[in-house]
Amino acid sequence: MSSILIVDDERGIRALCSEVLGRAGHEVEAVDSAAGAIAAASRRSFDLILCDINLPDQDGVSLLPRLLTGDASPAVLLITAYPSIDTAVRGMKLGARDYIGKPFSPDELRLVVRRALDEDELRRAHRALTRRLAYGSMIGDSPAMQQLRDTIDKVAKADATVLITGESGTGKELVARALHFAGRRASHAFMPVNCGALVGSLLDSELFGHVRGAFTGADATKRGLFVAADGGTLFLDEIGELPLELQPKLLRALQAGEIKPVGGTTSVRVDARVIAATNRPLEDAIRTGTFREDLFYRLAVITLEVPPLRNRPSDIAQLARHFADDAALRAERGRLELTDAAVAYLTAQPWPGNVRELENMIERAVILATGNVLDVADIAPRRPHLTPNFLPAFTSDHVPSLDELERAHILRVLELCEGQKTKAAALLRINRTTLWKKLRQYGLDSE
Repeated sequence: MSSILIVDDERGIRALCSEVLGRAGHEVEAVDSAAGAIAAASRRSFDLILCDINLPDQDGVSLLPRLLTGDASPAVLLITAYPSIDTAVRGMKLGARDYIGKPFSPDELRLVVRRALDEDELRRAHRALTRRLAYGSMIGDSPAMQQLRDTIDKVAKADATVLITGESGTGKELVARALHFAGRRASHAFMPVNCGALVGSLLDSELFGHVRGAFTGADATKRGLFVAADGGTLFLDEIGELPLELQPKLLRALQAGEIKPVGGTTSVRVDARVIAATNRPLEDAIRTGTFREDLFYRLAVITLEVPPLRNRPSDIAQLARHFADDAALRAERGRLELTDAAVAYLTAQPWPGNVRELENMIERAVILATGNVLDVADIAPRRPHLTPNFLPAFTSDHVPSLDELERAHILRVLELCEGQKTKAAALLRINRTTLWKKLRQYGLDSE
């Protein structure tokens, strides 16, 4: 049953609508003026309002802003005589859902009301689905996570650029996706790119596109990610790794809303919301001259910090059970339960790799588990065999260089992490790209 408000100064129209819609099972209230409508809407909420355009105390169209307030505003249908259909169309541009012209039959009234209510039900279902899509992977009810979701709700409705900060593995891309799917751009593309995964020329082409013949191998014109994200969101992960020579192009794209493909002579207008993320303070990069200060301020119109896992220990049990269920589903095995001791063990860990580290640990435990219960012994990582003399020896004839010490330290951390480079990078407080460069530098990339 839906609640409906009838606003019309004609007694016959009020009586007809009340009778027809009441018999259809709706709860109906009727008033004869704009003042009465405002008073009724302030007392309670309605699912639908039928409002005449020509009211004695106020024009029905000018009344719309008072009726369409809040996120759960009612559907408004305008009642109009045929000479004022143009006014009804103007009202629809201001938020009215539809209109019905006088005189109308009971069947016409039932049809237009049913259609508006059905559309509203679809809209509510879509909003609920979009919210699940936006926040479904953001597990946790800690105060820190609740505050983060509340902030995302506010920020998602805007188009301002957002800088997401936080340690590696905290879920910065999940926050970016939530901002996209909770906002008005949800029906358009979400395009992520890791700025540290490509070298300058490739990243230039990836972001801004190129024209045919722009460089050797450019056999066809390519759209960049800015164009692909037109109307949607472009997510620039590890923005601190963006080469200095590309930063002016990004700044212009943000300021002017236009890009120039590699080798192109004309600019292309784009409408993509930009969200960036970094796991290290960009202020440090500004001081060392590797990141432009003006670009930083253009990116950080709004800054969101994702809390590390150690700052929300109350979420660990929920996250662990969620990861266990997912891992069991992927492994095509039955659901596994975590013991209280296992949960206590997980909650006591420092988690330098944050949520990603927890997920990897649980997935490994699920794959290796022999029963349907995960205990501490199943979850706790095996203690690796450590080489006794992993550090280069200091003697009177030889003092190890910084490179030798760094190489040995990286080897030790990799051994501690059982070869997991993502976890090793987190422990070393560097990003994965930097770790790969170090491994190649020291000839460790094949080990």
